[in-house]
Amino acid sequence: MRFPQIEEVPESLWYDLRESNSLFTGRDWSLTLRRSNPAVPVEFWAARDSAGWLLGLPVHVYPQAPGRSTYDVWSLHRDDVEPAPDSEHRARRHVLIGTRNGQRNGFLRSARPQDPALAGRLVQAIAEEYRTSVVGMLYLDRALLDEVRSQLVDWHAGFIDAAAELRVPAGETDLDAFLGTVSDNHRRRRIRAELRSIAAEEPAERIDSVSEIEELAPVLAPLLVKVNQRHGQPSDEASMASYIRASANSGLQPQLFLTGTRTEPRAFSLSVQDDRLMSVRVGGHDADRLGNRALDYPRVVFYEPLAYAMRVGLKAIDLGVGALYTKMLRGAHTVPLYSLVRIPDDLPTTITADGDRTRLAGLRAGNPKLSEETLLGWAVDHG
Repeated sequence: MRFPQIEEVPESLWYDLRESNSLFTGRDWSLTLRRSNPAVPVEFWAARDSAGWLLGLPVHVYPQAPGRSTYDVWSLHRDDVEPAPDSEHRARRHVLIGTRNGQRNGFLRSARPQDPALAGRLVQAIAEEYRTSVVGMLYLDRALLDEVRSQLVDWHAGFIDAAAELRVPAGETDLDAFLGTVSDNHRRRRIRAELRSIAAEEPAERIDSVSEIEELAPVLAPLLVKVNQRHGQPSDEASMASYIRASANSGLQPQLFLTGTRTEPRAFSLSVQDDRLMSVRVGGHDADRLGNRALDYPRVVFYEPLAYAMRVGLKAIDLGVGALYTKMLRGAHTVPLYSLVRIPDDLPTTITADGDRTRLAGLRAGNPKLSEETLLGWAVDHG
């Protein structure tokens, strides 16, 4: 069933579909996106049986290609999907299924058993409704890719990036219990040493008030700018402050972790959460203020969110993409991410087989300690 406007979705659907492995396809996040950009309609597609709703997810309908490279299929697949020079491909309507802002796609699901082919059939039905549009489903983990792909016709699949995730041990509140989820001895020793050092420091501050985070945005923005500049990413304080405010107002509960003072912070991270999952959206630090306190940054990005997640019973923390090996050293598990793209028949396009190889090589260049065997296993058809 198709709801042309997400605001029309009945309460019974949201009640039935309470299971998800993604923060970024749920009700609050999707409604906030709809309000923030009225030019991009948000539909909702779902499937049900006589007993109730089974699964569903939002669908974002762009009048043309998205401006952000992280959600533009032509940018993500520039190594393997080449449009004809005169095709005006970016002017076509683009339909993004599931997540649009924030990684890790996923269906909202009922807890009841369902046909494993249902998810793929729903995605194919969306593509058939939008036959002349470019249709993409981005940032799928391997399990979701395999579940959906078997039911699709004439779609292109590819590896696009890898995220990191901290798995929170159930029923535990002591950070030492987290070490049991880390299989590598070297990493366990490193984490234990960092936790001992942090335990001797003054507590970090946790702020969950949207209004207080908004007030702090101009103070935090310079720390984020410095991190971006160090990674060769141009940014300015005004736009970073705006991004911090938008993240705090995402519709999900924000959590800001801060070392230093509110007037002179040394390091911070800003996360969002629901009652099951947390995602670290942004982090920054000031190297001059850190001095010999180099652990302040991993503290606010990894250990403080982890300790909080354990206290309140969350299941996992999504650390996003980038700096993958650094996150692995702190016990994070890797999550290779994939995309599915359907190009309409009347849009001339050349598709090659080199995209995965190129993107995996780029990932290894930034994380040279990742083994070639691991990366080969992440290729879309080798894993």
